[in-house]
Amino acid sequence: MCFGGGMSTANRLLAVLGLFTLERPKWTVESAALELGMTVSTAYRYFKSLVDAGLLAADTPRFYTLGPAIIEYDRQMRLRDPLIATAAPVMQELAQNIGSGAVILLCRLYRHRVVCVHQETLATDNFYRRFDGSEPISYERGQPMPLHRGAPSKAILSHMKARQMRAIYDKESLAWAEAGLGTNWTEVKRALRLMRNAGMVVTYGEMTVGMQGISVPIMAGATGVIGSLSAVVAPDRLNRPVEAIGRTLAGGSRQIETALIAELESAGA
Repeated sequence: MCFGGGMSTANRLLAVLGLFTLERPKWTVESAALELGMTVSTAYRYFKSLVDAGLLAADTPRFYTLGPAIIEYDRQMRLRDPLIATAAPVMQELAQNIGSGAVILLCRLYRHRVVCVHQETLATDNFYRRFDGSEPISYERGQPMPLHRGAPSKAILSHMKARQMRAIYDKESLAWAEAGLGTNWTEVKRALRLMRNAGMVVTYGEMTVGMQGISVPIMAGATGVIGSLSAVVAPDRLNRPVEAIGRTLAGGSRQIETALIAELESAGA
């Protein structure tokens, strides 16, 4: 990445922060400057601003990592985010209704990806492991996922506006074809329309081997789709037909939509 002359200071700061990933969680100022195409002195100013805000931390004289403010913001989101606050009690009820072996996921659109923001399950179940204990559920909270793979993502993708879909498709057409969505835009539109008309998306093993994903969208009036509500379960643990679980999830989604609108209207009063 190289900064253009028209990029604002805020965007430059965000670009520095965006360097810190699971694959590369530590950076020096010099390596960041080289990666972003800026001078070392400019990079030092941006690093200092982010450290002062608590968004980065200097744990050694040279290497920087994400800072404690990230955790503070995460706690605030878990406790006060309107979508999570309205969805959590509905999801707890769904976990009881669908039964042992199901993880209930709340996911939302994040740039051109989908991220899980909340999970619920029975207290006797493990959130992050398959129920035979062998491997983790892929939609772990905070884990970004592609829009073209997995029921939670496809439930969102199939309800996005056509121009949004097309902008993403033009950049990721090969990945969409490999995911079975179609080899051209006409085929992709047809596949997504079928998902949308079905009212739910059902996948098997797309994100976690041996697990079934059943997902419905969460809509927000004129804003359109903002997320998805899902159950992830091993097929041999299903206590009812997939279609029945889909209808149960759809009812939960409508509860969340109604409660979210009421919460936001109350906050704005």
